[in-house]
Amino acid sequence: MDKETNTTRKIAQQTLNKRIEEKLRYLEDGQIKEGVTFSELIEEFDQYYKRTVKPSTFASWKNLKARILQNFNSDVLVSKITNKYLTNTLEAMIYQRGYNNAYVSAIKSKINQLMRYAYRHDYIAAPVGQLEINWKRDNSAKSIEDKYLDDDEVKQVLEAVRSVKPVYADVLLWQYLTGMRIGEVLALQVKKVFQEDGQWFVKIDCTLDYSYKPKSEFTISSTPKTQSSNRTILLPDEAVRIYRLYSLGKQPDDLLFSAETKTGIFLSPTSINNRLDIIQKVLGLSKPLSTHIFRHTHASKLAELGVPIELISKRLGHKDSTITRQIYLHVTKKTAARYSGLINSLDV
Repeated sequence: MDKETNTTRKIAQQTLNKRIEEKLRYLEDGQIKEGVTFSELIEEFDQYYKRTVKPSTFASWKNLKARILQNFNSDVLVSKITNKYLTNTLEAMIYQRGYNNAYVSAIKSKINQLMRYAYRHDYIAAPVGQLEINWKRDNSAKSIEDKYLDDDEVKQVLEAVRSVKPVYADVLLWQYLTGMRIGEVLALQVKKVFQEDGQWFVKIDCTLDYSYKPKSEFTISSTPKTQSSNRTILLPDEAVRIYRLYSLGKQPDDLLFSAETKTGIFLSPTSINNRLDIIQKVLGLSKPLSTHIFRHTHASKLAELGVPIELISKRLGHKDSTITRQIYLHVTKKTAARYSGLINSLDV
């Protein structure tokens, strides 16, 4: 400050006091550190989280962070936050502000993570955040069926995509056959597919880093989305056919699915999803189409074949998934109902 006046001295003292308070928070280990607001907790967590997760995961958090700050009281003291306050706020988002269950569930998970961070850093005396939410009753059979495609829908969609962009159709077909995430498919190198003892496998150990980036800045992350995503899975014959077609004339390090453009060789998940959005309208489908629905459809087909949920989860590369479990239960119930008439007709 160039000129010393009462105002500048006051500002300087306030700045100093704030720095002292910040220092005290870290010096009072073992005691609850009072005076920390919810918005300050979020900003501190933000810096920690950025160092510990992938850029794509952090980008997703930034969106949720903005929504959390919009719906929760930023000035409330962390030490005063209760389960009742968090539950009431989340339920208000559902019933008063029109957010759907899935989105509020994602925010709830982040709130739990924030409160665990607060507990570890002595901002609260006891764990907070294991919340019982009164969800809207929208998990009907219809909503579960919207998560995956039936056989006729798969054929319809793939044919429509193939008529415009054949490589997109084969990417989606690969997802349907393997259950891989779109980022895993578009980062797949030729060398990651191999034959052993007469069977073909694909090793999944990386993903495309594309979230909130222009296509020219896409890169391959050296690790998959999560540790459980690191896996090797068996390929069906149709996937092997696709591999042979797209690997022809390529080097081991080359991408299996690619296209030479001004902005690079990577295919864009956003472009594929945009194409699916158009096709949904053209075909008049009520189900929302995205690349992810082909991953869910793979899970539904395995469930239909009687593959145990644990093996499906392992193949998909996650420890647990609510959606996958719901699809599994729904499909297996439908399959059981299909044969109930035959069972009832059993006689001597």
